[in-house]
Amino acid sequence: MICRRNVYERVSVGLIIVLLIIYLMGNTSLFSFIPSYMLTYWIIPGLWMVFILFMWFKVPKMHLETKLRHKGTILVWAFNCGVAMLMANLFAGMIQGFGKSPYSHSLQGILMNILFIFPALVGTECIRSYIMSTFGKRHKLKVACGVIVLMTFLGLNIGKLVQLTTLKDLTMYLAEQLLPSLCENILATYLVLCGGPLASIIYVGMTAAMEWFSPILPNLDWLAKGVVGMAVPIGCLMVVSSRYSKLTKEVKAYRIKEESIWQWAPTAILSVLIIWFTVGVFPIYPSAIATGSMQPMIDPGDVVLVRKVQDVEDVEGLKIGDVIQFSRDDILINHRIVDVLEQEGVTVYQTKGDNNSGIDSRLVKIEEVKGTIVGVVPKVGWPTLLFKSSNPEDLIDIEF
Repeated sequence: MICRRNVYERVSVGLIIVLLIIYLMGNTSLFSFIPSYMLTYWIIPGLWMVFILFMWFKVPKMHLETKLRHKGTILVWAFNCGVAMLMANLFAGMIQGFGKSPYSHSLQGILMNILFIFPALVGTECIRSYIMSTFGKRHKLKVACGVIVLMTFLGLNIGKLVQLTTLKDLTMYLAEQLLPSLCENILATYLVLCGGPLASIIYVGMTAAMEWFSPILPNLDWLAKGVVGMAVPIGCLMVVSSRYSKLTKEVKAYRIKEESIWQWAPTAILSVLIIWFTVGVFPIYPSAIATGSMQPMIDPGDVVLVRKVQDVEDVEGLKIGDVIQFSRDDILINHRIVDVLEQEGVTVYQTKGDNNSGIDSRLVKIEEVKGTIVGVVPKVGWPTLLFKSSNPEDLIDIEF
């Protein structure tokens, strides 16, 4: 028995090496001497098909953890998860609109895309299943974490990743690609654990089929893609894990211990959303106040909630009495509009702090307006002020 287990483990290590080699072929310049079209549409798919045949006929078979009578039910769940993802994307598209697919839908284009997508998908999920079946019986939680991280890493585009230079670019990449990929791999790994490779192939394949073969696709912004890409897999995971627990009638205490990897996912997503809000990627963002120029409405140490200016129409809609946030010499100032003027045919705003004795000496231009104040949270900005206090010169140009 120990000898047979060693064979399975050696095979699993070999499968991981094969996976890494194919990834390097498609995502690095190590094989740049091969024409990219030939590498992408012929060599790599060919390797995947040879690999699948090898696994089917030569690799020792592993038995599923799930009883055979439950497998059909789990496959139905996997299909329902795929439907949920498709419906969520369609619903989001109804809100934000649809656009034409960038992929070819000629007969040749469809055949080439099938050749590009599905051998890799089937091969990857077979490897995922084999690793979980080999190592997961003894160290289920650790192995699941390792598989999730490995598969998420192999889904990264290294070329695009190294081009990220700003916090905004990194945040958008995390929201649009990395975190949805992580959530998809969490669900796919759980489906593999419950129902074998076919379960994850059904789920992942349905999502891939919509992206590659639908003539129109939801035209979603990066934030909407992130919300759909994280919320749907995690929601499906919670439903499937709950039903699977009832299906197999396992001991409650054991399930709590073993499923902790799935239970932290909603907390992780909530933490990410809080970070996004803090760094200002939502339409409303927080900003700490350092001065008392807007007392009694806003005290030093308060945090104001600022609704971003989205376009020129938002700025032109500003009126006397609105409290706006605007930038001046890299400093953010929050003052009230006291007059709307025209200067050389361009709209400008006269502002004043409620606690100041006079109006601001400089007019605010349209391009300087960041947003309008829609709320105040008292005193929670004091930690930010402690950092700013070491650089008092930053506040010299603010008028009191």
